Parts: sequence; structure tokens; C-alpha cells
Amino acid sequence: MKYALLYCLLATCCFLACSPGRQSATTDQPLAQILAGLQADSLVAKVLRDPAHEVQIIYTQIDRDAAGRPHFSTFRHRVDSTRYFYPASMVKLPLALLALEKINYLQRSGYPRLTRHVPYRLDSLRPAQQAYATDATAPGGRPSIGHDIRQIFTVSDNDAANHLFDFLGRAAINASLQEKGYTRTGIVHRLSVIRDNRYASPIQFYTPTAGIFKEGERFDDPTYRNPQTGLRKGQGYYRNDSLVQKPFDFREKNWFALTDMERMLRAVLFPEAMPAASRFRLRDDDYPFLWHYMGIFPRECDYPRYDTATYHDGYVKFFLFGDSPARQSGTIRSFNKVGEAYGTLTDVAYIVDFEHNVEFILAATLLCNADGIFNDGQYEYDTVGFPFLARLGRAVYQYELKRERKVAPDLRKFREALAGVGVSKG
Repeated sequence: MKYALLYCLLATCCFLACSPGRQSATTDQPLAQILAGLQADSLVAKVLRDPAHEVQIIYTQIDRDAAGRPHFSTFRHRVDSTRYFYPASMVKLPLALLALEKINYLQRSGYPRLTRHVPYRLDSLRPAQQAYATDATAPGGRPSIGHDIRQIFTVSDNDAANHLFDFLGRAAINASLQEKGYTRTGIVHRLSVIRDNRYASPIQFYTPTAGIFKEGERFDDPTYRNPQTGLRKGQGYYRNDSLVQKPFDFREKNWFALTDMERMLRAVLFPEAMPAASRFRLRDDDYPFLWHYMGIFPRECDYPRYDTATYHDGYVKFFLFGDSPARQSGTIRSFNKVGEAYGTLTDVAYIVDFEHNVEFILAATLLCNADGIFNDGQYEYDTVGFPFLARLGRAVYQYELKRERKVAPDLRKFREALAGVGVSKG
């Protein structure tokens, strides 16, 4: 059975509203203590105090048993899985995982030569679609799923994510996420382009001498209903350079609750500790590949080579490093994905300190839009968002440095992945 048909059988015409998921911090838990300690920081205190910033935070401690197995203790601040925030580039995380899963499915289903590094081409059949067959930044000058994923994690490339959207098709994306239990997630549109999202472009994978796999155009036309609350935000928005003085409507935008993001990150970093139903069907060698590009700085990327003046070490590492362009030593690493759009900043990260054997998971989102106007490009990322997330990350890290662990974690597999051990780069 074809991949798309397999998942389309699970698709539904709409998503049911989520049940309430509100959880807030209590004064006797670690995250509340950390945030109390940050009250002396006027910027952080103001962000935490002002509901307009829509802050949500998840902090997960990791403790290892004698066999090295991870056990998680999770603490939350103002987390509400039904309250909407725009996920922006965070949706690239599930797109990357589902793309690898589809490659693996096809490889097992009669296309053994298909890998994440095999070149592909996209055809153009409709208005606003673009044929895509060459990429000067990729090995050999040809696009591949592996190269798209590399760019997604290293610098959060939008075009790369849109290629995966076409490879997967909207119906298969959302049916698979629902099947895995990520019920507070919906990916219904591409990023930063005006396209008819119902159509996925034809795609063909090939070698220099022969075709390997091809799939025609796919059409998906259910009504996807965003089940979150608070879908109209702000006082106004710009449309075609004109100010519309009414709240901006996010009902037709992607959604991805912070709780689903944090759980999905665990499925990538600690698949053995997650329920089988929540995992992605990845090969053993997919994991170090993902960890490598999730954890490196842009300057460490092999394809392409990024300009460090623009793509500094904190470019997509908001926690700890996001408020400074300084070069980092690399002792502390963040295996993460970020989102940045419509005034909303989000980071979901597994943070490790190889020198001190520290590891923890941190996820947070906040809105930086003081004037309440969307689409005007006037957001307080530099003055509020990046400083807040960086200081939050440093505060949690300092807490973790002092936290007693009965068993030191063995972080070798992550260190080796960063070094490229076992990572097939194409």
C-alpha cells in the first residue's frame, strides 16, 4: 500500500477540540524557585508578571538509574495546552521526523535504494508552484531530504521545510501526528509563501542513471479546525500595507502546543524512554544524524558553509546564547528547535554540559508585541524575547549545576554525534 494512502485512511476531516490542559507552578517546586530567583532581574520579572507576554515554560529534570536509563520529572509554569500561540518554525521538527519516517517506509516497501541522501526534483503544475531540481548549497548540487533536514535544524530554513511539506502531503502529515498521539498539533500550511496548501507537488527521486521513486500530485481538502483558544490576538494587523484595526485571526494558522513539542523532543533524544506509539519509525543511523544537526552551531555545518557574521552561535540557540553573537566554547550544547514569527519566540531544547555531566530539557514560549499590531515587523525580539529566553536558560542551567545526581549521565552518544561519528552526511 502506498505511504500516502496508508496515512490517509487515518485522516479525519477536522480535529476535535482538545480537553483543558492547564497546569501552573507551585511555590515548592524547582521551576517556581528558579523563577523566584529571577525576580531581581527587572526584564524577566516584567515578562513573567505581564499576561500579554503569554509565557509558558516546561522544565524537565533527568535522573539516571543504575543502568543509565533516564527518568523525567517535569515542572510547568502557566502551561495550557489549549491556549494558542503561533508555533512558527517549530513545525519543522515534526516535518523532519515524518520525512525520515516516510523514507524508511518506502525503503522497506520496494524501494531499497531510496535513502535520505538520494536527490529529488519537484515539478510545477499550478500557479505559484516552482520546479525545484538544483541546490548549489547541497552536496553534488542536488536537493535531498537529508539536506533539507540539515538546513532546517542548522539555520531553520523555510524553503527546506516547504519541500518536506510537498514530499509528505498535508493529509499524511496530520493523520500521522494524530496517530502518534500529538493531538494538539496541526500543520496545515507552508511557511512564508502563498500557495494552495491542498496540493502537494509531484516529486521524483533518482540516481544519475535511473529513477528510483516518484509520486504524483496529491490533493487534500478536509476542513482543518484549529482547536486552540485565544485565536484572535492584538489590536490590529497590516494587510497589503494597510492597517486593519481589528484583532489578527490565527484560525487558519498552524498550531503546536508546547506540551506536544516537549514530548516530541523526548521522542527524538530518548526514544527508548517513550511509549512506542509516540515514537517515530526511524533507523538507528537516523538518530545521530538528527542529533548532529540539532546540536551544532551554524559555523560547524558542512553543507552549506554559513556566514558567521549573520549565523552566529546563538542564531537558533535562544536559551543561554540567544542574546549574544559571541562564539561559544562548545562545552555546553543545546539540541533544539526554535520558532520566531508574529512576535512569538519559542525554544524547545535538550541542554547538556559535557564537562559537568549536566542534562535537562527546557521548553518556553513568549509573545513580544507591545503595540498589539501584527504583520508590522515591530516586535521586541532583541530587547525582550532573546534576553528573556537566554536568562531563563542560564538560570535553569545554574540550578542544574548545583543539583545532586546519584548517577552521572553517560553523554558519549551525543558527544560522538556532534563530532560526526556515525553520521552519514551525503
